[in-house]
Amino acid sequence: MWFVFVTAGLVLVGIAGTYTARRIATALREFGVREQRIRLMRWLIHWLLFGYPLVMIVAIVISLLLGSESFPRFDGLLGGWLLAFPFAWAVLVVVQSLPWLVAIDLVHVIARRRGGRTRPMAMLAVIAAFAIYTPVRIAVEHERLRIRHHQIGSGAAPFRIAFIADIQQDAHTDADRAREVYALVNANRPDIVLSGGDWINAGPEYIQSAAQAAGTLSSRLGTFSVRGDHEHFAYVDQERSVAEIEQAMKSHGIAILNNEVRWFDHAGKRIAVVFLNYNYIHRTDAATIAMLVASVAHADYRIAVTHQFDARLAALLENKIDLVLAGHTHGGQVNPVAGLVHVNLARLETKYVDGRYQLGNTTIIVTAGVGYSIVPFRYAAPGSIELIELSP
Repeated sequence: MWFVFVTAGLVLVGIAGTYTARRIATALREFGVREQRIRLMRWLIHWLLFGYPLVMIVAIVISLLLGSESFPRFDGLLGGWLLAFPFAWAVLVVVQSLPWLVAIDLVHVIARRRGGRTRPMAMLAVIAAFAIYTPVRIAVEHERLRIRHHQIGSGAAPFRIAFIADIQQDAHTDADRAREVYALVNANRPDIVLSGGDWINAGPEYIQSAAQAAGTLSSRLGTFSVRGDHEHFAYVDQERSVAEIEQAMKSHGIAILNNEVRWFDHAGKRIAVVFLNYNYIHRTDAATIAMLVASVAHADYRIAVTHQFDARLAALLENKIDLVLAGHTHGGQVNPVAGLVHVNLARLETKYVDGRYQLGNTTIIVTAGVGYSIVPFRYAAPGSIELIELSP
């Protein structure tokens, strides 16, 4: 599914980029800019929009042909800030400007092409506004992290759960940043830490440091996690990736579970937690999910932890599980402006994108996570840690 979204996105960017480049060229001609400089501007726009994807595709193909153990990445300072960030900035400026540019063109046609330089000035103003607003918004919200408290039930002696996901440790969310996040979790003295996975972003060099940082998490019952997509991305060999990450985490007290159930006792209640292997790489089949859910039917309270949560999984868990904890969406991570408001692109995949939802008797909490994927920033999508006081 992600491949379909990426392909559709590149097609949209191609159309929007061509349209925007032509409108900028027209505006510049109105102000007497020489044709040579206009051609240079159009070349620069196309490089910003397509240079980074092209470099990535070529690098991945070459690495596969050479039999490399891991895929090339662009998450360092050089690749991140000289390739990924300019690409994302250019895409956001183009996509966000497009509705306004079309509107200006329509007004121009309705007004029967009157107005002299009004149209080119308006177009350049729109593009300049988004070119400034986008990086400013990113900088202002850099590393912003929400700590969200959820009260479920009203009994005494609550079972305190800290839920985290998508740390995605890499050059941008490094070990120091991860430890800062885990210190915030520890300060709330949870009974248990649950995770939706994605402990690393990509690359084997982050496995040990991610496990060491995660080992600083502290709770009465320990830390338990499911597999995320990125647990498969340390190496080209996905099984090796998962095996090495799970072993490293285990050595630091973190259990990554694959379609398993764990039972916990609290204040005279039996709490069952189902750990589902449900992500882009692996979708557990309906029969296995049904078997796991049935095995906890007699529990006083039933929790399911999953990396992804979509309509298919919702149908399998509704009214059979009391609380679902999920991640993956990053709260959209990059939520562009459409007209006057930011829109959450994760809604293309699932309606459960960020926060708390109710589905019948089932409560769903989706965390926005902490780290980044594809591009090294968040845009109108701050991260989050979920702290849950459960009184079954």
